[in-house]
Amino acid sequence: MHDPMTVAHEIKYPWWQHKPWPKRFRHKDHRKFIWEHEMNAEDKKGRAQMWPEGYRNTFITICHVDPCRGRGGDDSCGYSYVQLTDKQVERLKNTAWWEGRLKHFLCGKEKAWTGGLAEAECLYRGMVLLVARVLDIPMTFDRAAKHAAESIHIRTSENAGGCFCFVPGYHTNNKQDRESDRVDHFTGILCGIAKSLLTERRPWYRHPKWHFWHWKFQCHALLDVKRWLFSRCCRCGKRFAWRYCPVTDNWNSEGPKWFRGEKDCYHSDCNRPTDNCVAETPKAV
Repeated sequence: MHDPMTVAHEIKYPWWQHKPWPKRFRHKDHRKFIWEHEMNAEDKKGRAQMWPEGYRNTFITICHVDPCRGRGGDDSCGYSYVQLTDKQVERLKNTAWWEGRLKHFLCGKEKAWTGGLAEAECLYRGMVLLVARVLDIPMTFDRAAKHAAESIHIRTSENAGGCFCFVPGYHTNNKQDRESDRVDHFTGILCGIAKSLLTERRPWYRHPKWHFWHWKFQCHALLDVKRWLFSRCCRCGKRFAWRYCPVTDNWNSEGPKWFRGEKDCYHSDCNRPTDNCVAETPKAV
């Protein structure tokens, strides 16, 4: 379970918290060297090493709150990836039916892929073309090859070609090589590819961040005022300093409220499991 609230837009203050660097120093590479050796005290005034393009604080944050309906769970709107319809899932499951018998794509019998990268790329390209044909997605061979090459050679987790490995008892909960387990496993792989292809083709205006009926506005200045005036530490009973960031052990915390305190909200020192709480109100930095 993840937080269904995702930041969709941010409205910044018109003034700079850290001004942009002068244009002659605004390079992406060797930022530390430029800051320490090329910029003088006058150039550094009002600027920060970590923000060559400048930084402005956020005035209002517009969050997309997912309604958590349907198969998507806390991403039912498809904020990260397009959610498949029941008909699309049924088509992909029917397509995966013959994989339980022929064992064409799930050809690896190890936990990690031991074949060559060229073979893995060829198999992945075949799966992309298969999904595109089943779901009637316009797909050229060059685009399928590009998608396969990026998926195999540019990876952040799992070894290249790991999706073609199937070991009973490791990829399933049963040590027997059952046809139904192969179908379910391959269906999940096809659904993942389908979500990726459909997300690439989704127009910008159909992204869930434009679902204004799911928007929730957070005015940070107003939240700071409410926390400073009404919130108190639930352990020591003292107030929070201006713009102090408290801690909580409640996943469903609702934030500052009007004319009443927050539930399960503590100073960072007070949240430690000690017998005597002597935390003073920290000074705002």
